[in-house]
Amino acid sequence: MVKFSVKKPLTVFVAVILVLVLGFTAYFEMTPDLLPNLDFPYAVVITTYPGASPEQVETTVTKPLEQSMATLDKIKNITSTSSENYSMVMMEFSEDANMDSITVDIRGNIDKVKGYWPEEVSTPILMKINPNMLPVTVAAVSYEGKDTAELSNFINDSIMNNLEGVEGVASVSASGLLEQGVNVVISQEKIDSVNQKIQDAIEGKFDEAREEIDSAKTEIDSGLTQAQSGQQELVYSKEQLEQKEQEAQSQLSQAESELDAKSQELAEAKLQLIEGINQIESQKESLNTFYSQVLQIVESKDELLATREELAGQLEKLESEGLGDSEEALEIKNQIAEIDSTFDAINAILEPLGYSVDTIDEAATYLEQQIESLNTAEKELQDKLALTEQGEVSLQQAQEELEAQKNNVNSQIQSGKNQISGAESQLNSTIDQLNQAKSQLDASSAEIDEQEQQALDGADISETITMDMVSSILTAQNFSMPSGYVNDTEGTQYLVRVGDEFSDITEMENLQLFDMGIEGLDPIKLSDVADVFITDNSDEIFAKINGADGVLLSFTKQSNYATADVSDNISERFTELSEKYPGLEFISLMSQGDYIHLIIDGVINNMILGAVFAIIVLLFFLKDVKPTLVIVVSIPISVIFAIVLMYFSGVTLNMISLSGLAIGVGMLVDNSVVVIENIYRLRNLGVPAHAAAVKGAKEMAAAITSSTLTTVCVFLPIVFIQGITKQLFVDMALTIAYSLLASLIVALTLVPALSSTALKKTTTKEHKWFDKALKGYEKSIQFTLRHRGLALLAAFLLLVGSTVGALARGFSFMPDMSSNQISITATLPYDSSYEDTEQTAQAILDVMESYPQFETTASMAGNMSSVMGMAGTSDNTGSVTAYGVLKDEYAKDSSEISKSLEKDLENINAEITVSGGSSMSSMSTIMGGTGVTVNIYGDDLDTMKQTAESVAKTLSQIDGIGEVDSGTKETTPVIKITVDKEKASENGLTVTQVYAAVNEQLSWSKTATSLKNSDGSSLDVIVIDENKENTTPEDISNMTLTVTGMDGEEKEIPLTEVASVSEQTTPDSISRDNQRRYVTVTAEVKDGYILSHVASEVENKMESFEMPAGFSYEISGENASTMEAVWQVLKMLALAIVFIYLIMVAQFQNFKSPFIVMFTIPLVFTGGFLALLITGNDVSVMSLLGFVMLSGIIVNNGIVLIDCINRLQIDEGMTKKEAIVKAGVIRMRPILMTALTTVLGLSVMALGIGTGSEMMQPVAIVCIGGLIYATFMTLYIVPVMYDLMNKKPPKAVKDEDLEFEIENI
Repeated sequence: MVKFSVKKPLTVFVAVILVLVLGFTAYFEMTPDLLPNLDFPYAVVITTYPGASPEQVETTVTKPLEQSMATLDKIKNITSTSSENYSMVMMEFSEDANMDSITVDIRGNIDKVKGYWPEEVSTPILMKINPNMLPVTVAAVSYEGKDTAELSNFINDSIMNNLEGVEGVASVSASGLLEQGVNVVISQEKIDSVNQKIQDAIEGKFDEAREEIDSAKTEIDSGLTQAQSGQQELVYSKEQLEQKEQEAQSQLSQAESELDAKSQELAEAKLQLIEGINQIESQKESLNTFYSQVLQIVESKDELLATREELAGQLEKLESEGLGDSEEALEIKNQIAEIDSTFDAINAILEPLGYSVDTIDEAATYLEQQIESLNTAEKELQDKLALTEQGEVSLQQAQEELEAQKNNVNSQIQSGKNQISGAESQLNSTIDQLNQAKSQLDASSAEIDEQEQQALDGADISETITMDMVSSILTAQNFSMPSGYVNDTEGTQYLVRVGDEFSDITEMENLQLFDMGIEGLDPIKLSDVADVFITDNSDEIFAKINGADGVLLSFTKQSNYATADVSDNISERFTELSEKYPGLEFISLMSQGDYIHLIIDGVINNMILGAVFAIIVLLFFLKDVKPTLVIVVSIPISVIFAIVLMYFSGVTLNMISLSGLAIGVGMLVDNSVVVIENIYRLRNLGVPAHAAAVKGAKEMAAAITSSTLTTVCVFLPIVFIQGITKQLFVDMALTIAYSLLASLIVALTLVPALSSTALKKTTTKEHKWFDKALKGYEKSIQFTLRHRGLALLAAFLLLVGSTVGALARGFSFMPDMSSNQISITATLPYDSSYEDTEQTAQAILDVMESYPQFETTASMAGNMSSVMGMAGTSDNTGSVTAYGVLKDEYAKDSSEISKSLEKDLENINAEITVSGGSSMSSMSTIMGGTGVTVNIYGDDLDTMKQTAESVAKTLSQIDGIGEVDSGTKETTPVIKITVDKEKASENGLTVTQVYAAVNEQLSWSKTATSLKNSDGSSLDVIVIDENKENTTPEDISNMTLTVTGMDGEEKEIPLTEVASVSEQTTPDSISRDNQRRYVTVTAEVKDGYILSHVASEVENKMESFEMPAGFSYEISGENASTMEAVWQVLKMLALAIVFIYLIMVAQFQNFKSPFIVMFTIPLVFTGGFLALLITGNDVSVMSLLGFVMLSGIIVNNGIVLIDCINRLQIDEGMTKKEAIVKAGVIRMRPILMTALTTVLGLSVMALGIGTGSEMMQPVAIVCIGGLIYATFMTLYIVPVMYDLMNKKPPKAVKDEDLEFEIENI
């Protein structure tokens, strides 16, 4: 490769151009982000259960969900929270879990469980935990000259659609908007007024009825007197007429008896004839029916016989062929059997007549003859019946003549009788009617009194006008829905729409509820019984920006868009809208995009400054521009080559990867420096340029390849670690590896190619100061070799001292990062009112405005869920969120300002949390929360509460522990209604009915429908029952339940008769971990105390704490999470050391020499720990990552030094000590150059210059301290160790030895 590069430099040049093109293209295609793509294998199931206590939620919802989810594949842990009205179950899965397929499985398990839930339980909501859920931008909106209402309407009408259409934006949530609605408040005062009108109308109607009854009674009494006088005159006339009637009736009765006898004879004869005719008709009908059946059988007989013969022939043929048992033969037999069965049925029909299938034609003839005979007999009977009817006519004529005579006599008598009877009947009827009317009037008078009372009682609409009734009518009347389509004759299709929605609030007020049907009383309208008005939530919102009212907008991004791009798109849209609407102002309170740009720009600036420092070091040591220019060219080529590799392997431009690239800038020049220095040395010895380029690169090729691999391999074990540590640092590992591999390729190709041309003409430069330093080093190394024990003892003591000193400061995960954004959250006590919330929000805003460092301040009622639009309710009571944007010059002081704010806010009656604003500033919270946490596991809530309080008391006695929270203070007052099932059953009640009655009493508002506003927006119509709105515990105790008995009568049962009502308290929530209840005791660590030391004391105290039977505990928190990450990195370090050793064995072909080089690794810890102590930093996961990197870096110098010692002994025959001293002198310059280039390259990062540089600062400090110390010690301790461990000179297998061996095989 080296020789090819020198021979064909243009090929190398073309490759460089290709890398540059690909690199610049890749860089502009890559979008910056704050962190690598973090994949959280978590899922959350949220289920609401309105009206349920935490225990009910746990038993009914949470437990079944946990048990079902425990069967999922890849599940690691299940935690849950059961609170009043809702359940939240969080599941953690292994890192290799496919969350998309697992989500499908979760939904399937939910479907299995929810079928057993009560109807009140809602459908669970499933969410995958994703960083994209967090807002990328939070901005405040104000509009000069507009109040809150006008601004809210403007945002809804003109702004939201514009912002939601921004590329990459997933959702926009607004907080502080004025929301309007329509309240329909059922007014008892109006209902009472309507009741009074109804009562007046009813009483008036009944008074009119009473007056009419009294007048009718007077007229009836007069009529009765006249009727009784007429009755006496009619009695005498009636007696004379009855005597004449008896004489005439005797004569007529005798003649009538004779005619009746003859009429009876004729009637009996006629009856006999009719019965005979009917019998013949019945027989004819039966024979005709039977005859029709026979004819049908005759028609089908021949066909059936022919079919049977054909089938019999087929069967016979099959049997002759030996196929009598075949499926076809069996099918034919079945068909023959069916035909035979048909014939048997026909024979059964014909058998009673003595016929069969064979004689069916004769049967048909016989039946035809029988039918003809019956027709003849019927004709004869019809003739006789006609004669009988003629006799009846004659007799009827005689009877008529007699009846005429009788009627004549009777008529005469009856005429007089009728006259008397008519007059008598008329008089009696009149008297009866008058008496009956009089009785009815008396009854009506009493009934009117009763009906009046019933009408008055039933006219009370208080029970009729209920919230549900009004809500149902509003929903049913405010209806418009398409019902289908119709077409006319021309083919035009019309949409048929039924109904019409309310046009305005006036139409709603005039809505008719019902008509009482009382004359003079208008139908009852909604406005008659309720107050209907438009309201808003102005008394429920608080959002101020820089002291003025405003609205907060929160933006979340789509998962496939970069955060910085989305933030930039939002900012551009802000600018466009501000230009479009003069006076409209957007103030960014939190923008991840701005923070990302600050961080990325800072890292890039650090990288550029590091490269500049490295170039200055090279120029200083070489004192020659040409070799320095070769290195200058190699740096950007290596970086761009690394970017190409990053692009094609999916590594994004983020703070972690770019920090790795910045670290790599200091290291990637090492390979080029070693090669160019060796080439430059050979040129000074007189070797021609091309030969020096090839020889110088080849001599160093094995050493730099080995040293590069040792540095790269320290990052290989990252694949074995887990959790967020791996996700955070894998990009850094890949970036550093890419940059080093790129630098190796450049050092072995581009550097020799450029050197063969650039170093054709060289002049020997004098380095007086450096030559003096070399002479001094030569003497000092000789002295060190003579006092090896003293040197090793000093190194050991420094290692022990620095380790003890550094570890005594404790461990941390990573340092806080500065930010120009500060956020504050406040959680008020449980019983706080909205007024308390407003006062707290204003108090926080007042404190923030007193800080001159803030450029913008904002405060609002509500928590982060409210800002993100995830709260699910408009109630912002009990929580406050505030934001502050620092002026640029104070961004580096955000941590100190946050601490100062915490102190100034201590007097506020709320739990205050101040964050630095960046997503990394709260890493301690992500890693398990600050301070020390003790989780207590058990089942009984009361015992758990007592145990938690005892543990909290124990922890509070530990030195260094500040405020302790037992986790049991927040409780909710509960009115417990315990139903006595036996008593309830005796009264015809169930627990469900009692619940329904109580629930109905407590339900005081209901959303019925919506009303279109004049601007096109929809206003929710809420029906409110003002009588129930202020229900008290006493009202619950005094409740009565309406029960319908077996007799259909309703009766009132006091609630206390079937249930006991008591006041209790219950936990706000019940937490569970892997299906066990637990409570968390948290303890803050006081300032000035080391977290790990305090955590150790907590562990000691808890070991001696006696837990109740069935209870256990687990210590977690920030320290536990940090220590887990520390062990992950230490495991990575141990594996890295093994890989380093194996690579060096391959390099040296010796198992002993690698141990000499690896002795420099402890020296790394000495220098790193000393650097941490000097700068006042803790041992963190980030600093340990620096030690891992140093383990691979520091051995490079040792490898090159030992390789040089071995070559001097083998090639030049020097003694061991001569070779050690000579090698140190030869390699001192490249060792110092590579160390200083790396140190200066990291110096800008170590100084923490730039926003967000704090994260990688520990890495840079450890690397600088370790490199400075270990480089110095490499020049002394490695030679000492080599002298101690290598007693014999090294041997090398020469090429001629290999040839000799091959020839003799």
